[in-house]
Amino acid sequence: MSESPEGHPAPPKDPGKPLFIFVNRRRFDEGDGVLHQMTGAQIAALISVPAENAVVRREIDGHEGPEIPVTESIAVHAGDRFFVTRKIVEGGHA
Repeated sequence: MSESPEGHPAPPKDPGKPLFIFVNRRRFDEGDGVLHQMTGAQIAALISVPAENAVVRREIDGHEGPEIPVTESIAVHAGDRFFVTRKIVEGGHA
């Protein structure tokens, strides 16, 4: 297996299979910025949620999995499904 410029193993590429993912049930592909390795922030950006407000989770067996930190890079595979929500920000007076 070859390595990416960052020193991480490069994911296998299947030229016959397009890379696409779903974020909050919307489909995104390579033309939208989907890569084989993405950070939580990059996934959130697909639906215009700023990294500082994003909570990103991968769907696992039809349920929301653990949170993916916005700075963490994960392998992305065709058909992966993600949920992105905004952190609740409460304001008020002390």
